[in-house]
Amino acid sequence: MLDIKSDLYDKAFQQWNMTPVASERSYAQAGCSYRMDNEEGSGEYWVYSRDNFFAVSAFRIEFKSQGIMRFRHTEHLSVSYYDKAGLIAKARTATPRPGTVSTYIASEGNEYVARFLPGSTVQATSITVSPDYYRTYLHERFGNIPDMRKAFLLVDGRPDCPELIALFKQIKRYRGAGMAADLFYEGAVAEALALIIKRASEIEEEDAGRESALPPLDDRKSLDNVGSFIRNNLDANLTCNVLAHRACMGQTKFKATFKSYFGASPNAFVTEARMEEAAELLRTTNMPVADIAAKVGYRKPAAFAEAFRRHTGIAPSAMRGKRMR
Repeated sequence: MLDIKSDLYDKAFQQWNMTPVASERSYAQAGCSYRMDNEEGSGEYWVYSRDNFFAVSAFRIEFKSQGIMRFRHTEHLSVSYYDKAGLIAKARTATPRPGTVSTYIASEGNEYVARFLPGSTVQATSITVSPDYYRTYLHERFGNIPDMRKAFLLVDGRPDCPELIALFKQIKRYRGAGMAADLFYEGAVAEALALIIKRASEIEEEDAGRESALPPLDDRKSLDNVGSFIRNNLDANLTCNVLAHRACMGQTKFKATFKSYFGASPNAFVTEARMEEAAELLRTTNMPVADIAAKVGYRKPAAFAEAFRRHTGIAPSAMRGKRMR
């Protein structure tokens, strides 16, 4: 049997000159951390793996140059939630977009290919499972099981998987170690697959029994562009009027369509994106609070501090270097 970590991750780490480092404070104590700092980019990659069954990872990389990431892999399935997606992947059904679930169906011996641009950032949390887990182990335990490759394809690129997205955010915050971490990640992987199976079944029922609740394709493309614009321009003027104009919709239609697609109003979506980025910067950098406030769209640090306190229940200073549990 092939070990997920050594066969999939180690080759990529070597290719991209990522070196093992002591556990980053922004990631869990369990698992292994790697750092990248070369002419192509900088960042960190954390991974926790369990034998040949699964791996859980989280990473943030800022690219300095334009290039192509490519490597051959063994068969596996992966599902990710992207906070930032400055990476254009090929050989997949959907390009990763911030705020959506993204899956990758890897066949034996195929090549992963992704293009990146200078100044772009990719940040995500991911779960990878091997055939030994989703085919052999699950089949031995449950008998007939759903087609996992099909289920992964059905949820790819969708923003309407709130339970799965919430699970990824929980994984990202988790800071346990030892047996507690082993049990947590084992449970998280099982829960992720359960949610994918459940959501895929719902999607099939929607498609077969009634018109999809999603907006028309052209509107979805416009909304995806707006969602990406928000996450990549948190310091911009992100009023509903500006965003509706960008989506080429009237404000009434934009508000209703946006909420049905993303599950939140435009204002709530913007606030959530700003607070998530601010919390990440507070936990992982020494950037002054005033600079963080400006980076996420607040001209006055006091206004930012009040908004952050309302959203998280704590002051920005209390988040500084905080290990979420």
